[in-house]
Amino acid sequence: MTDAQRALLEHRAAVRVNLPADAAHAARTARWLAQQADYARLPAPTVERIGQAAEILEATAAQVAGRLEAEGVERARLDLTAAAYQRRLERDQQ
Repeated sequence: MTDAQRALLEHRAAVRVNLPADAAHAARTARWLAQQADYARLPAPTVERIGQAAEILEATAAQVAGRLEAEGVERARLDLTAAAYQRRLERDQQ
């Protein structure tokens, strides 16, 4: 594996770890947007759709967090670094 490939792999592993926080942030932003849209008196269906998007993002954040927690247990069991585990995941997807 080249240094560039290793760096890319490590970056993807870091991005993967941050996904739950990113999804939770997106959900908070969507909730705020729904509140602002409601305050601005946008049509109720629009506000409702934004609220639904927030719910989807919240569910996604929880799902991704659960998956990554399970992967962390598996990674510890296998005694792998985050990058090594990411390499294994990518290899298995091919």
